[in-house]
Amino acid sequence: MNEKSRRILGTIIGSAMGLAYSLVAQNINGVYLSGIPLYEPPPGKFTTILITILIGGLMGLITAWPEDALPGVLFGAVTGITASSLYNIYLTEQGTLQIAGAVIVFVLTFLPRAVLFLPLAALTRWVIGEWSRELRDVNFSVIRLALSFLLVVLLAGVAGALTLYPRQARQVLETTNNLIQAGKQSPSLEELPEELKLVDGFRQNSSGAYTLRLSNDPDQLPITRPAVAYNETEYAVIVRYENGFRFGCVFTPPLFQAICRAY
Repeated sequence: MNEKSRRILGTIIGSAMGLAYSLVAQNINGVYLSGIPLYEPPPGKFTTILITILIGGLMGLITAWPEDALPGVLFGAVTGITASSLYNIYLTEQGTLQIAGAVIVFVLTFLPRAVLFLPLAALTRWVIGEWSRELRDVNFSVIRLALSFLLVVLLAGVAGALTLYPRQARQVLETTNNLIQAGKQSPSLEELPEELKLVDGFRQNSSGAYTLRLSNDPDQLPITRPAVAYNETEYAVIVRYENGFRFGCVFTPPLFQAICRAY
């Protein structure tokens, strides 16, 4: 396989893995939480999938670029880590970040992303090697070529499945949605669920479509809550209505009972 063919193949493999990963990652929580209106951050699901395909294709191209496999894997992984980290920095809700903040985000996410991108880059190079060896034989097996390609695409999809919210996170989203539905059916303030009685304006403003956004940073909400151990995970669910009304619920271990307030 010549250089041009190797690089084209690397780009195709990377793009296909990006497509498989993003399709699963963008839809798996919606499948598990069917009927719950999950928040979709900008720039939207379709654009995110497209950008992930482009990042995958770039990673595949860089991975396939050098003749030696090891530099290709390392450079390809660093390319994927850097591109995805910069994209996530761009999407952060804080808007324009200071340079120091951007560097901190990049450093903190470098190793977790390396766990994902190093194997994907290595798999890309493995498929290229398999295709190179197989195509040397005039009687090459199309089935073997297809299977090696499909294997890495499948593994990329499995990696996308790792973005599924943890069980406790899914439960707090379901709890919040159930509270909202119960609140809609309450004929008076006194009959509201206890968790919603202290949400100012709920009865007057909780009409129309809404979305739920999960966060593991409850400090962003002005809600007093019990102290928890350092290694415990708290969740916040941000509820936004199309009419502009919003409130949040904080869930603190070990009971994970909702504490909700408007903000």
